[in-house]
Amino acid sequence: MLVLAAAVATVSASWSGSGPVATVDVAAERVAGPARRVSVIAGGDILTEALVRAVAAAHGAATGARFDFAPMFAPVRPLIESADVAICHMELPIGTAGGSYGNHGKSPYGGNLLVAPYEIAAAARSAGFDRCSAASNHAYDVGAGGIATTFDALTANGLGSSGTARSVADSGPVHFTVDGIRLAHVSFTTGSNTVSPTERWRLNLSRNPSVIAGQVTQARADGAEIVLLSLHVTNEMLPVPIAADHDLVASIVRASQVDAVFVHGPHVVQPFGFVGQTPVWWSLGNLLSEMGGPTATGRYVDPRTGDGLLATVEFIDMDGGDFFVDVGSVAICNEFAARTIRAATVELARADLPAPLRTQMQACLSRTRAVVPDAG
Repeated sequence: MLVLAAAVATVSASWSGSGPVATVDVAAERVAGPARRVSVIAGGDILTEALVRAVAAAHGAATGARFDFAPMFAPVRPLIESADVAICHMELPIGTAGGSYGNHGKSPYGGNLLVAPYEIAAAARSAGFDRCSAASNHAYDVGAGGIATTFDALTANGLGSSGTARSVADSGPVHFTVDGIRLAHVSFTTGSNTVSPTERWRLNLSRNPSVIAGQVTQARADGAEIVLLSLHVTNEMLPVPIAADHDLVASIVRASQVDAVFVHGPHVVQPFGFVGQTPVWWSLGNLLSEMGGPTATGRYVDPRTGDGLLATVEFIDMDGGDFFVDVGSVAICNEFAARTIRAATVELARADLPAPLRTQMQACLSRTRAVVPDAG
């Protein structure tokens, strides 16, 4: 299948001539559109540091719940729900219902071992997400048990996942069908915060383009018409991808038929572009985190870490196995104290938006458009 990198809007506006205009009174005939189409939204990293948990605990207190993260996603829920397929990136392993969360010590490499509260899975589902990529540098922070509890939490809340597995049967590309279009989702991380699992199928961990492209090719061989790749990289805070990550994605695109690439891990927004005909969001930044907020520390005080993107891509079947793609990016902002997730342009259109929040949204949108000029 060939994915043609062209916005649908340009198809009907391609004629720019100035010849005579017919005036014959003829009834217009509606032409049927493409028979099949599927829209996809992908969000940035979800993390549950101390401030995020404190806000969720305050929301939960009203109903006696331990945590309620759903109100933090509420402003962007209509956007997420508008897509046929909505994909989140769950950067941390998820604990059990009522179980432990937060910092679980230090990894052999010096990073913190982190676990998200069980309640984050329900919030992601209530926000409109259908599935999550789970391969990340933190995915194996608490070992195989953490991978299993993550899978269980997502599954119990109606969310699919890719990138980690409890068993060989759970591993590899995950397939699903929308409007008769067969899709597959592949998720990989290029690094781990701790030791790697001895059973390699538990976590898609590789920097080898042939390994990652191999899963894409497998998905295609198993019947997928569209293959989506979520890729977690490990170099943080940079305004553009490092050469090695750019070359990795380019190599994957050359070696396989991947139709969209969503990159996670840098914690800041990086540019959008095409590699060949494949749309690539080089970093979607953060969707939900403590970073960039009043209690952030170290390098994460950088306000860019409070920003993110929702990647939007619609695949339109033009018959004969070809799809046009219509792509976009929505600027996402974490409200400083409340850590509520907001779409900047939606909020700025509100006449009743409080002045301090308007200032935050304007600053966030300005930072994002400096990197992705057409972000909406």
